[in-house]
Amino acid sequence: MDGKKRDQILSLIDASYKIWMGGNLPISAEKQEEQRQRWLDEEAPYGLLVQNIAEDPHFIYANQHAQTIFGYSLEQFLALPSRKSAPPQNQKQRNEMLEEVTLRGISNSYTGTRIDSNGQLFEITEGSIWKVINESGEMIGIAAMIKSDKDCLTNI
Repeated sequence: MDGKKRDQILSLIDASYKIWMGGNLPISAEKQEEQRQRWLDEEAPYGLLVQNIAEDPHFIYANQHAQTIFGYSLEQFLALPSRKSAPPQNQKQRNEMLEEVTLRGISNSYTGTRIDSNGQLFEITEGSIWKVINESGEMIGIAAMIKSDKDCLTNI
């Protein structure tokens, strides 16, 4: 993913978060505004993921922390149907949560069992999910912020 496309996606993620939460995504206080997108992509201490709204949604963005948590490279993430981030037995719960976000715009109680690239299950115990909308107000995806300095993740 080139830097321009990355910055466009991060701008939409950030702007959409502000709509639903009333503030910007958390960022290190010492970073300048022009460094914001690079910091969110490369240094944020939480995972950021976005899936598109296709019939079988695929990831369209994953920051470095999300790549580390799930064990996928960016290229692998972008080829992955988002349903594969949760084990088969958790698909119903995952779908219900995504439906809630589609209706309400945001969920601040994101929890659930997920699966990494090695098939290892882990529990996300804290996070937010929100609709990502473009400049025209159309929904283009669903973003997730996983607050996960390994204290929030539990291998199961």
